[in-house]
Amino acid sequence: MSNTTTNQVHSISIDTATMLMSFNASVWTARKLDKGVTDEVLHDKGAGAKGAARVNKSLMAGRTELVDIQAVVGAARTYVYENTAEWANGQRWIPTNRLLKVDKRMSDFKQEFTALSEAFFEIYPSLISGQAFAMGNMFIRSEYPSVSEIRRKFAFSYDFDPMPVTNDFRVAIPAEAQADLRTRLEKANTRRIDEAMSGLRKQLGDHLRRMAERLVSVEGKDGELKQQRFHDTLVTNAYELCDLIGDFNVAGDADLSAAKTQLEKVLAGTTAETLRIDPDRREEVRVEVNKMLDAWSF
Repeated sequence: MSNTTTNQVHSISIDTATMLMSFNASVWTARKLDKGVTDEVLHDKGAGAKGAARVNKSLMAGRTELVDIQAVVGAARTYVYENTAEWANGQRWIPTNRLLKVDKRMSDFKQEFTALSEAFFEIYPSLISGQAFAMGNMFIRSEYPSVSEIRRKFAFSYDFDPMPVTNDFRVAIPAEAQADLRTRLEKANTRRIDEAMSGLRKQLGDHLRRMAERLVSVEGKDGELKQQRFHDTLVTNAYELCDLIGDFNVAGDADLSAAKTQLEKVLAGTTAETLRIDPDRREEVRVEVNKMLDAWSF
């Protein structure tokens, strides 16, 4: 297939089967540099350089409310990275057939974030009073923002935008410049999609090698062959990887499609527990996985 044809295929796939996603979230860190304690530490330790140490104090010491909110943001961020691929300028791209699922899960994250944040805002004034006892002489009331200021430090938003169309230029620029911009955009789009496909191939190869390694039976102290310990994710992640390939293979990578089909056939509904208790099935899967590794250079 020529490069021109490849670019056209990528362009059509991108324009019709993908969207861009952006995600932003912030939480008040409740941390403050304590210059007084920092100076004390530097003096006590005989540090000659003023920047040798910095003592940051937690303004919500002993409390878990902010930790819980940050955990929601962390889980949401991980989910976004696992269900989208890198694009540009902080945006990610997502196949349209995955959009509703991701939108629903992100909506759940946002609701949880909002509920926990509102609960924190409600008790925030009383928490400040409690910190006067928790922090002792390090407590300084003026370091605690007002409730209205605190609210502005919390944010959770995500958006979906159409993918830029390479043949749609709505600004008045010469035709020659349009052609140049179109070519550059097509090349950039192709590169990003190819990078995503390479990432999928590596992810698949890494997981297949992990399966081949963990499904090997080893000889125990009693001379009996025993299965190695492995987590359920050795199997569940394989199924999830098949789903990812099905959604993200917008470039129509034939090897990825064939490997996905073969892996689904090899697993055929098999669970991690089945592989633990059935040595024949475990060996069968291991052999087939190794055949896949031999057949495709992932």
